[in-house]
Amino acid sequence: MKPFTGVWLFDHQRSPLGTQTAPILDRCAIVPDGEALQFHIRVSAEGESPQLARFSAIPDGQPRELGGGRVLVCTVPTPTVLVTEVRQGGAAILVTRREVAGNTMTVQESSRGQQPTVSVYRRGPIKQVIVYRRDLKMRKGKIAAQVAHAAMRVLLQRGAAAGDAMQIALTPAMSLWVQGRFTKIVLSVESEADLLKIHQTAKERGVPTALITDSGKTEFGGVPTRTTVAIGPATADEIDPITGREGVVATTLA
Repeated sequence: MKPFTGVWLFDHQRSPLGTQTAPILDRCAIVPDGEALQFHIRVSAEGESPQLARFSAIPDGQPRELGGGRVLVCTVPTPTVLVTEVRQGGAAILVTRREVAGNTMTVQESSRGQQPTVSVYRRGPIKQVIVYRRDLKMRKGKIAAQVAHAAMRVLLQRGAAAGDAMQIALTPAMSLWVQGRFTKIVLSVESEADLLKIHQTAKERGVPTALITDSGKTEFGGVPTRTTVAIGPATADEIDPITGREGVVATTLA
């Protein structure tokens, strides 16, 4: 199942949809979940607000009830092809064939009574970026501690503790990140205003973010001070417009 997992971003330039009116799937995340695959598909039709569809499938070829007289069958006919089929009354009403080649996924959908559509996706790299204030001239150890606080808090603030256990509601990108490579990049900015702008922009764009305010007990003369912000885990397409070379704030590689 590994070739299919990831956050897949719709490639407008390479998708031969032409004049077809089928909804465009601008994002598809496929996340491993034991024997199953979880699908998180964001559909954005022209003139309508994006909607998120979620379902889970075990690629073993066995039909499973979806409700309303429909069943879902998921198969992997070859190591790089994944097929999901929705049936009703014994007839296929929607067949989706996903074929992966490297970081490209080609999706063909066939709906009953409709012309098939073909769309192309590219795999979105997932990372986390932590930014600290260099104007504070923190000790290296202090920087390391603040960066660690931010990296953890962006995940832990989504959790709910019960006794000695915690459940964390992960986004698809977070789930893939914690199950794969923990890609982290540390950057710096010149001022508190820059730090806050990064945090606010991420919030406005729906990118996971956490702002750290140090208590000031060991530095900053006892004054609570904003030191770092983390954004992500999320796709590079979401993070780079905020902290990348052409981002909203000038950053420096730490």
